[in-house]
Amino acid sequence: MNNNIQLKLLAIGYDAAIMQVVERLLNSHDGWEGVIALTPAAALEKIGTGNYDAILLCVGVSTTDEAAFRAAVTARHLTTIIIRHYGGGSGLLENELRAALDHQQ
Repeated sequence: MNNNIQLKLLAIGYDAAIMQVVERLLNSHDGWEGVIALTPAAALEKIGTGNYDAILLCVGVSTTDEAAFRAAVTARHLTTIIIRHYGGGSGLLENELRAALDHQQ
């Protein structure tokens, strides 16, 4: 594992092609490690086994799914922030994450 990782990120979305782009964008930043989940079950498994700084809710994630993900984070007493990502380029994604993380501190 890279010791220079500063942000560990999970992006959840249900369109494989879009999520591959999101994963590539996340991992194009120095110090960021991004993984994706393409189903609710995969997302809950990753939440249960990972310790993420932020979880991005992307394409197709319903409010019901979001509630389940938030409950999983709360049950593990994690400080992970959860934000909606509505798309856009890498600059928008980076700004969304930085604003959410800055707001948390």
